[in-house]
Amino acid sequence: MESLGHFLFELIKITILGFIYATILYYIYKLIPENKKPEWIKSWLKNKKRLWLSISLFLLFYMFTPYGYHGLGDSARIPISFTKEISNINWTKYAQLDNIKSIEDNDIYLTRFKIVNNTLCGNLDSDFFSYQNDYFVYDIDSEKLEEFQTETDYNKFAESKKLPKSHELKSFEENYNEYWSGWRFFLLP
Repeated sequence: MESLGHFLFELIKITILGFIYATILYYIYKLIPENKKPEWIKSWLKNKKRLWLSISLFLLFYMFTPYGYHGLGDSARIPISFTKEISNINWTKYAQLDNIKSIEDNDIYLTRFKIVNNTLCGNLDSDFFSYQNDYFVYDIDSEKLEEFQTETDYNKFAESKKLPKSHELKSFEENYNEYWSGWRFFLLP
């Protein structure tokens, strides 16, 4: 039920954003001299609803791309690459780094993390698995995972690579609010 309510909210938001973007584009189009307007645009804009509908459909499509989808209802996600994400269900303290396994070949669950310079730094913490290491660093570009047995080991590595230390890591909710707030919240579905 939460997902349906959130989806309906997103449809209303897409409708409003589509109207705003269509209005802005229409007035920009009106500023272009008549002899410089391409014919296909003239025929496309004869009906203003067509522009609004096109933009609204684009925003709806974007909402379900890896960089536009932030979850619906009780699920939430933060994209870290086109194919990888950090997901959370019911806003529990545990988040999951999807499609990546620890040294023990377990799913990676974490409670605190931070992404800096395409590097994900986080702790390994779960009620489901017992990890032999406490912290990890995941290079998003090379898809290389490196684990550290203790907080001290991790902090030494983080200091040498100018990465956030263990006390600078944030919860999933803090990271989610930081990523999806601001211009993304107001300008995207």
